[in-house]
Amino acid sequence: MSLRMILPLLFGVAGVAVLLWLGFWQLDRLAWKEARLDTIRAKMAAEPDPLIDHFKSTAPISETNYTRVTFEGVMTDKEAHVLTSLKYTGPGSQSGPGFRVLKEVVWNGKNFLLDLGFVPEDQKNDQRPVGPVRVVGNILNPDDYDASFTPDPDLEKNIWFARYLPMMGQELGVIPFMVVVERAEVMKDGAWVPFDAVTPLPVSVNIPNDHREYAITWFSLALVWFGMTGYLLWRIRQKTV
Repeated sequence: MSLRMILPLLFGVAGVAVLLWLGFWQLDRLAWKEARLDTIRAKMAAEPDPLIDHFKSTAPISETNYTRVTFEGVMTDKEAHVLTSLKYTGPGSQSGPGFRVLKEVVWNGKNFLLDLGFVPEDQKNDQRPVGPVRVVGNILNPDDYDASFTPDPDLEKNIWFARYLPMMGQELGVIPFMVVVERAEVMKDGAWVPFDAVTPLPVSVNIPNDHREYAITWFSLALVWFGMTGYLLWRIRQKTV
């Protein structure tokens, strides 16, 4: 092999090796992400546990996030309204701009937030039931907030732009802990009846999982790099023959 071919060969081998490593790294990430999603789905599909088993406001998020729980508490009239919107999904569905209603609930002497769901914009300041409530839902520490892009809340109008529990806890005087309602019932005339003043927005899993596509991209680039290296070496050889 001529000296003129050694440098391109080394460069080609190094490039292919790096691209293959990136592809296999993405496959490792894919396996990790799929295992994480399977764990979340299992938590969300499980029978609801008593909240007392999972109320850990200082626990790592990975231990409690998405866990399906049930409890009975007492709703107060303290609320936070988070600006949001719903896409049109068919006849009879709610859509358009509105607010998530986060209501203070007192349980076992502790007060935290209950994400009741969606109300249209014109129902923001409606009076909603207070008093005993029975809930099935999911513990969630949401990732809505981005310090670089999320505006500060308008506290005078009670309009928030993200469910940022640390700030909400400080402003509202509640523990930075939240349960998102899957279904709720309130006490009326001594019986539990469905809570229908707010449309529930149960937790959904929206964690991106594009690692397979990334792996295919890196492996494709490795194949292209290999082909270009081979063609370059062939051209050099032809010129030296």
